[in-house]
Amino acid sequence: MTRAFQIAYVDLDTPAAEQEVAYYDRVLGATPAERGSDGRAYFSLGLDHHNITIKPAPQKRLTALGLRIEQEAADETVRSLRGLGLSPEKKSDARPGVPALVEVVVAGHTLHLLPEMAMPGPGFRTSGVVPTRLGHVALITPEADKFVEFCSAIGFRTTDWFEGIATFLTCNHDHHVLNVIGAPETRLHHLAFELRSRAAHHDVADFLAKENHPILWGPSRHTAGHNLASYHYDPSRFLIELYSDMDVLVPELNIFEPRPWHEAYPQRPRVWTIEQLTTWGTRFDFDLKTA
Repeated sequence: MTRAFQIAYVDLDTPAAEQEVAYYDRVLGATPAERGSDGRAYFSLGLDHHNITIKPAPQKRLTALGLRIEQEAADETVRSLRGLGLSPEKKSDARPGVPALVEVVVAGHTLHLLPEMAMPGPGFRTSGVVPTRLGHVALITPEADKFVEFCSAIGFRTTDWFEGIATFLTCNHDHHVLNVIGAPETRLHHLAFELRSRAAHHDVADFLAKENHPILWGPSRHTAGHNLASYHYDPSRFLIELYSDMDVLVPELNIFEPRPWHEAYPQRPRVWTIEQLTTWGTRFDFDLKTA
């Protein structure tokens, strides 16, 4: 069966494409990789050909989420997904740096499953936020159970829950790679980029303020995942999380590596109640009014 292990990229449509391009170049500090004839701009965070794609469009939206999968032929992936009752489509040379991918729509979201991506390794920038990677993506869908079920079928496991609101899923050792939020709409909630250290939060906050992207919330420590996090809007008002210190899963024991700020030893996957979240002062964790 197809098994995912990492986020590869996100495709973002926006009417503010040039402002987005400037943001990812000068503010976030990603490396411009390529510009397509259709106006698409591809950005790399250091190794892959691209991790973010910006495309001019009348409305802002997440158009695709790329997931790296273990090496297997695209035809095998198609067969696996058809076995789940889905309608996948194999595509060859559909985007730069990706020789083949399988596209499938699940619970209203378009996913690209790719076994291979070019890794030219442009390295890290010397100015801007300069995150180490695109760490996780939070998605909203009215068919959250269906999306979670699909993720489980391709190798994800559940690590935590917000009671009646969100499910946290991982396909590697990070506490979460996807955050699936059940709500009556289908859209991106936020993108999360990892900072190199907890100390970086202070400098990044000052830098974002000077660049007119003020912090909306944080830096503060989350509940599920315990990552230190702050949030701001990019020019299209996509919500961007910058984080560090995320919990590390030990899958063989189904626990997280112990940290001094944990509430229990050992810390295991759990359901966080609304009362607990409010007590921790992290209302932003589940505030769906962000757009």
